[in-house]
Amino acid sequence: MKHLILLAALSPALAFAAQPIDFHYTNTQVLDAPADAGDATGKAWFTRCAEGGEFAMLAPGYAPDPRMTREEREAAEKDFDRAKFEAIAQQAFDRVQQELPQDKLSLCVDFTRPDDAFARDKMRGVMALTAGSGRIIVKLHPGSDWAKLLPYVLAHELHHSYWAKHHFDPNKPFTLGEYLVFEGRADNFAKHAFGEHPAPWIDALSADQYRSTLKTFAPLYGDSSPQVLMGAMFGNPAAGIPQWAGYTVGYRLVAEKIAHDKLTDWPAISALPADNFLPPQSP
Repeated sequence: MKHLILLAALSPALAFAAQPIDFHYTNTQVLDAPADAGDATGKAWFTRCAEGGEFAMLAPGYAPDPRMTREEREAAEKDFDRAKFEAIAQQAFDRVQQELPQDKLSLCVDFTRPDDAFARDKMRGVMALTAGSGRIIVKLHPGSDWAKLLPYVLAHELHHSYWAKHHFDPNKPFTLGEYLVFEGRADNFAKHAFGEHPAPWIDALSADQYRSTLKTFAPLYGDSSPQVLMGAMFGNPAAGIPQWAGYTVGYRLVAEKIAHDKLTDWPAISALPADNFLPPQSP
């Protein structure tokens, strides 16, 4: 019943009929492949799901997990409600298209291992990556209630997809300031689209931690080193940066700008330079 309620909440999106999503089920691809075709399957998956995307270099982390056994994949497939998944995903795509129109969406779907407690408990059953404009990869924990978070996660990733098509510049360094705003805009759009924010990463800091983290980040906004970016966004305990600190900071900075300036036009919000959302720096 709760999933019927969720679909009903998404029903206004039906007024805007987007293109049908091009679904690709990685689990089926792996199960249908010969047992010794691991490398070939991985290459075919990359070609199908990521090749040519602006962020394709990040996709290998979402490739079929070779540690997942055939028995685990068969069990996940047996319990998976593909019709429900496709209905929720399509209606989420239709909703996003009302404000951020974009081209055909390729959505590659796979499962995490059943013993992946991080995916199940921390990520609440849904992990996703935008490989580029129109290319999204989703991994579901087979034992989770993934339907609750799925619309929000897809809206988040579809904002990335829109931004990649219209504003990504491969010749421009991707700095910490850019990364904070990149994620903050996506989370604010997802909340705007679906009226809630069930994701844990946007509320990962106390008030004191938020103030402290802002001070830590301030001199690093222009840094584009992978160590700084990953530590800031996902946490660096040795440096006193909590898990998901960057996601929370980015979400709050973008939310404050939207509220202060009463911004409502999402293509315009998406086009604003990242500096517009960052606190002014002391001389």
